[in-house]
Amino acid sequence: MDISICITTYKHEKYIKECLESIFAQEFSGTYEIIVCNDNSPDDTEAVIDNIISTHPNGDRIKYFKNVPNLGYVKNTLFSFSKASGKYIAILDGDDLWINNSKLQKQFDFLETHSDFSAVGTDSKVVYEDTPTPSHSFTDHPGDELTKDDLTDLKICQTSTFFFRKDILKDDFPTDIISADRCLYLLAGCYGKVKILPEQMSTYRQFSASISKNVTSEVMKRDFAIIPFIKKYGSDYSSLKLKSYFYYTLMTYSNVISKFDFFKASTGYFFYNVLSKFSFVPVKLYHTIKWSYRTIKQKYHIKKQNNSFV
Repeated sequence: MDISICITTYKHEKYIKECLESIFAQEFSGTYEIIVCNDNSPDDTEAVIDNIISTHPNGDRIKYFKNVPNLGYVKNTLFSFSKASGKYIAILDGDDLWINNSKLQKQFDFLETHSDFSAVGTDSKVVYEDTPTPSHSFTDHPGDELTKDDLTDLKICQTSTFFFRKDILKDDFPTDIISADRCLYLLAGCYGKVKILPEQMSTYRQFSASISKNVTSEVMKRDFAIIPFIKKYGSDYSSLKLKSYFYYTLMTYSNVISKFDFFKASTGYFFYNVLSKFSFVPVKLYHTIKWSYRTIKQKYHIKKQNNSFV
């Protein structure tokens, strides 16, 4: 099997058909399977999937699993990987879809001909389902070749565009975290470079009630477990950059946080960011300190405006 397309789904009855049809529309010369892992959806997601399996000409490509009770997003994602038999894994969330019919072929061809790369993502189109926010591009790295020094940057690629070599996966991938995508990107960096194709090849739906929009600082703190895991397989990762990165995410993406926890997170970010970029050139050091302080000040005002402090 060339590719396993791993889909996690929960309460996606409105979107899962379009998601699966975007796979069937792919123009791919090799073989693929579709692993669908339903995390015990309380709606009619299962009925929609069952109907596609039984009526669509390619429905037999779908291997369907339902978790009872549910596992949660990270464990369900890893469960889907465990069922994959392909040389490569492509991720697609059940409420997203692919919008370029040559996506799989381009990513497959790239990794087949670039042995020094472990993964390839693409840009995507961000669409807001329940707010009037205009759609926009996702990645800050269109067309870039990223090494481990770059993978602590923001907006690498959206999860539903990520395509990677299955053999990078590890049995001890942490499960008590919230950011499986960040952990996976960093893990890919342990085994090669990551290419980001510049084309928008997926639609990424954003919802105001999604998990990532309502996460607390206590939950975000779990992501620090990613650091020792990544250092185990990528010892040459900079510990300073990893710590700066996860203090930044704690400070930025916690939608419910106390001012005390924000202060601790911002202090950690400032300290490790300055150390990771330390220079004996006074001008460079000044700009690093200035930029770090400005970032903290900006995030504080955003938290205040959004009533995130408790």
